[in-house]
Amino acid sequence: MPDLTEQVTNETLPMPAVTEMTDNITSAPGDLPVPEIEARILAQQNQFRHDNILIPSAPQAGQAVEIWATSGENHPLERSVLFYTTDGSLPDTSSMTLPLEKARVDWETQAGYLTRWRAILPAQAAHTIVRYRIGGWYHHSCQEEPDVWAQDGQGHWYRQRGPRAVTTFAYTVESEAPHFPQWTQDGIIYQIFMDRFRTSEPGGAFPHNPDLQTLHGGTLQGVIDALPYLADLGVTCIWLSPIHQAETYHRYDGIDFNTVDPRLGTNEDVKELTQRAHAQGMRVILDFVPSHVSWHHPAFLEAQQNQDAESADWFTFYAWPDNYRSFLDMVPSLPSFCTDSRGARRYIFESAVTWLKDYGIDGFRLDHAIGHSMDFWTEFRQVTRMVAPESITVGEVTDTPDSMARFHGKLDGLLDFPLASALRHTFGIKDWSVQKLDTFLYSYEQFMTQAPERVSFLDNHDMNRFLFVANQDIQRLKMAALCQFTLTATPVIYYGTEVGMSHSVDIGAMAGGDALVRQDMPWATEQWNQDLLSFYRSLIQIRKAFPVLRQGKRRAMHLDVAQKTYAYAQTSSNIDALIYGDILVTFNLSNTQQTLLLPKPGKAREYTCLLATHGQANTRLTEQGIEIALPPQSGAVFTIL
Repeated sequence: MPDLTEQVTNETLPMPAVTEMTDNITSAPGDLPVPEIEARILAQQNQFRHDNILIPSAPQAGQAVEIWATSGENHPLERSVLFYTTDGSLPDTSSMTLPLEKARVDWETQAGYLTRWRAILPAQAAHTIVRYRIGGWYHHSCQEEPDVWAQDGQGHWYRQRGPRAVTTFAYTVESEAPHFPQWTQDGIIYQIFMDRFRTSEPGGAFPHNPDLQTLHGGTLQGVIDALPYLADLGVTCIWLSPIHQAETYHRYDGIDFNTVDPRLGTNEDVKELTQRAHAQGMRVILDFVPSHVSWHHPAFLEAQQNQDAESADWFTFYAWPDNYRSFLDMVPSLPSFCTDSRGARRYIFESAVTWLKDYGIDGFRLDHAIGHSMDFWTEFRQVTRMVAPESITVGEVTDTPDSMARFHGKLDGLLDFPLASALRHTFGIKDWSVQKLDTFLYSYEQFMTQAPERVSFLDNHDMNRFLFVANQDIQRLKMAALCQFTLTATPVIYYGTEVGMSHSVDIGAMAGGDALVRQDMPWATEQWNQDLLSFYRSLIQIRKAFPVLRQGKRRAMHLDVAQKTYAYAQTSSNIDALIYGDILVTFNLSNTQQTLLLPKPGKAREYTCLLATHGQANTRLTEQGIEIALPPQSGAVFTIL
């Protein structure tokens, strides 16, 4: 088993399960470093880029599609042509063509003059996969082969140039607007870190093991035994961290995508788990890792030993055999799959199909989704949907909102890192005002209208737990959870958050610190915060009981920066007044009791409090409206009767 924190060129490598945007107390999840964004913008002057910019982003049958590309000052292209196919084949210079026009020239502060190229692809029938490449020719070039292919400049791809850049793009023509299956829209997801959730022993407890980098013994049988607890909590879907054979306790370094790690159980245990979960009304999704493998994976070992091996093109060798593309190009123990290799795709797709078809898995959380091209994800989604039409694909896309939105039609959903950041800043770190939260929610919700569905969370296995960020203040966690569960995004609970799991050291303060947020789930109930657990149960019941929380439109109802009070409604109507069945959510982030004045309900009679984070939220009808008195540092949710 390789030591994944070993020294390479005198620098400590990060653990492979850590995303490139884990946070500490001051840098919240999903915040891209400014230099990273600036470098991506600056690179445009030297590149011919497409960046998956198409309008509409998820076209339907009968809709023509605008394709946009950009060339910089140092790429003085004379002409550009789009090569495309509609039969699934790889586009090349013999494919159907469309010329791109120079639509305009823009000037940007960092990138200088940028030429915007545009082509309009004709409408296609539903379910067609359109694959395309965009070629460019320099001045006075008359050769048939383009001088340069437009590349994907999103995420880390902007660094890649030449043969290892992503230059093939794709989209699926939808029969209707992409959306989550109903079971996901109505879902409550519970994230389980397999090695640390529950053992197979009676009671599920773990033997004491202070070494967080070693195997602790969580099993699939342990998850099966925990199903009654999860059903009682109100969970409708469980998300399992990787279960395939791997070398480490976290299993993000797979050595066999098709076989369950025997330390977790057997493939038959997966069948039993999905069958029992389905019988209790719960779905099961797998954390799937198609971006990279262990350097001891048989396919990689074969590729290193023989340049003519069948798996040789599964990986990108900068200089064979020991210089190759790896996770973030920083972790040699995690070689990356080549996004264009048909053999690698076949291996990944067949594995995904097997879990869906033979074991009853309901979908995938896709690790490091920015590691593959949109062409890859377009095909992955089609292949999995053909086998299981109600299955879902949810990507870990740690990038800027514009890059996240471009996964529309390629993935069903995204983990909502920007929202997690906002909730942690507002209720955890407390360096955001209610004004900043309201501005963010409005702008972000408007911007992400044409984006994949979103899956919300407060913490996960790669970041400080929320309670640590909140200085162990349970009330702050309750307010954040209240906000999370009353927004439309499907909510995730990270195992143990509901009973108060936390830690005392910032994960960024020590090598391998991410393991601090992956400690053993305590199954001795005396270690649980029962009040917090009861609060989560109530939140889940409310979300299930009121469809407007999952399908409604959010509208700000009150904001007072001086008082630090804020309220919004989830409503099913377009009128200003709230009506029967609407939900009102209120917050007081100050250290004293505050009174919020809300408008009188429309035809309804009163606001009825469904749940308060602590204390009582008292209401009083006045001539001016409804007065709601909130205790310090509290929140409450009301329905309109």
